[in-house]
Amino acid sequence: MTGPAVTLAPDLHVYSLVGEATSHLLVRHGRSLLIDCHSGQLTRWLERRQLPVPEMMVHTHVQPQHCREADQFPAARLLVHAQLLELAADPAGYTRATRTTWENPASWMDTLGREPYGIAGCVTVFPPATPLKPTGTFREGDRIAWQDLVLEVIPLPGHSRAHVGFVLELAGRPLAIFSGDLLCNPSRLVNIFDLESNYSRVDFNAVATVLRELAQRPVRLYFPATGPVLTDGPDQALALVEAIQSYEVALAWQSGVFQPAPQAEGPRVGRYQRLHKGVYQMATFGNCILLIDDQGRGLMCDPGPCDFESTDRLADFHRDLDVFERECGLKAIDQVLVTHIHGDHYDMVPELQRRYPACRVAALDRVAQVLEAPWDYAYAALLPWYGLGFDHVTVDDVLTEDAPFAWHDTSIRPVHLPGHCYCHAGYLLTFNGLRLAFTGDTIQSRGEAGGVDFLICNYSIPDARSGIVKAYRRMAAETVDLNLGGHGSHFRDCAALYAESLRRIEHALPFLCRLVRDENLEAAFVRRLCPPGAIRHA
Repeated sequence: MTGPAVTLAPDLHVYSLVGEATSHLLVRHGRSLLIDCHSGQLTRWLERRQLPVPEMMVHTHVQPQHCREADQFPAARLLVHAQLLELAADPAGYTRATRTTWENPASWMDTLGREPYGIAGCVTVFPPATPLKPTGTFREGDRIAWQDLVLEVIPLPGHSRAHVGFVLELAGRPLAIFSGDLLCNPSRLVNIFDLESNYSRVDFNAVATVLRELAQRPVRLYFPATGPVLTDGPDQALALVEAIQSYEVALAWQSGVFQPAPQAEGPRVGRYQRLHKGVYQMATFGNCILLIDDQGRGLMCDPGPCDFESTDRLADFHRDLDVFERECGLKAIDQVLVTHIHGDHYDMVPELQRRYPACRVAALDRVAQVLEAPWDYAYAALLPWYGLGFDHVTVDDVLTEDAPFAWHDTSIRPVHLPGHCYCHAGYLLTFNGLRLAFTGDTIQSRGEAGGVDFLICNYSIPDARSGIVKAYRRMAAETVDLNLGGHGSHFRDCAALYAESLRRIEHALPFLCRLVRDENLEAAFVRRLCPPGAIRHA
């Protein structure tokens, strides 16, 4: 779709071709400059409109849908951001940089898994389908001259990496801003997944700050890289700021009905605490939950101590089991349950099976398929990322939501609990008279009501079909006495906490929807370039 040309000055026109993304052609004195290129058929469009082939090209950012020029304009001078040169033009270097493992676990709290082209082993930044052939680079603050025009390179962080905008100037007067994918019409974010700066972090307030600064510039025309031109750019930028602020307020909303109760701690057993007869949970931010029945048989849910920075972690894990055998009557762990596919929740499975050869692994079907072939899925924090010498786990018992699973005389009901990631299970069971729920990292609370969390590289869409709304609605329908979540989290006032969490999430979601195009959360949260197996909706 081509809109009418926008005339910025005598003999200075901008032609915009709008499709999935948008390309902008500046035409001046019979010559042209192209900003972004969303179509491999752009030459045909230029021919039909009898427009000059670009002699220069620049990109606001490097992403496949904006860099489709391939060899269409071999004579053009092509400039990209200096930090994106490898991404744009060096497939071998890009491939090497994406084959990462977590080499320095102690850095987690600093980087939260951020890598050159991904997050925690999940690739989140993709190169053009055909490598570009840049002839030069630029950085923020540069002034790119073309004829009698200047493009000032301004930082517009918040959407993808090394994202910039271009302020078009003629005789020192700013005429328009090419704003990339910072925002699109009408006052919306292009997506949410490109705002993820590291594992679980999306800083909307930082985006709002950038939008405010952009709106202060004396320019009203914005040419975005997605969607039509914005003739009232500053107004739309500030309207998006207001929508972001409304969402942040909605996130903090509480009904006033629920009051968090202190969660009693249990007596310590080594690194664990005893929360009920035969129920033990690791108390050092690990994920291990252990049940020991009256006959000394053990079931462990999520065997991952989450202590990767420790050189003694294997010995410590076996010392834990020594204590349980010596002090708590444990004879053997013969069953493992896994809630989800992140390596810190099941990396000790081989150790359990070496110590207890009869130990079997069980998982909900959609979790099991990722445990057995993690390389086929674009999730973050999968087992291969940890560099432990093995890259998958065989599942002995593939469970379904349709049928309960028996561990000796204990009936276990698996449920789908998306939210932290799509392939995530919960397990419901009654043990020694107490109704338990193992909820992994989807419901990871120590007594506070939950809200809307983002782990976009895990394909977590906060909706009722595949995300956190579905999970809390599912749990709100259950009677649970003790909820055991990931990383030592637990609480007992389950029904009230589930209900309040659901109220808070449902209150905030309409405000989140207003931030994204067409209020389409799936489009805003799922990268279309991810492998087909990365997400399977129910």
